[in-house]
Amino acid sequence: KQWYQRRVRGMGGGDTPVGLYKCHGSGGNQNWKVDSANKKVQQNDDCLTVAETGLLLLDCQTGNMNQQFELNTEFHSLYNSYHNVCITITNPRNRAVGVGDCKAQQWDIKEV
Repeated sequence: KQWYQRRVRGMGGGDTPVGLYKCHGSGGNQNWKVDSANKKVQQNDDCLTVAETGLLLLDCQTGNMNQQFELNTEFHSLYNSYHNVCITITNPRNRAVGVGDCKAQQWDIKEV
């Protein structure tokens, strides 16, 4: 299935959902920084944020538990302990990325 070879991408700007798109290899909105010390997953000044509507890219806020993720090496995923969920593909057909069961999705996270 093609969506296994896709990357998570911000849709451009804050307050926007994230989705899966074909890897283009030129960085930009497909580059993410996992800040282990502050438990943030960032793209520029925006952070992945657990929201009622899914996973959004919002302005980073100190102390916002909806934005705190840590690398779960057992399940190869990014874990939010406040909600007890991991980042996962919620609907491959429409390329939706959200949060759910940590066993549902494994990610290939590499240093660049």
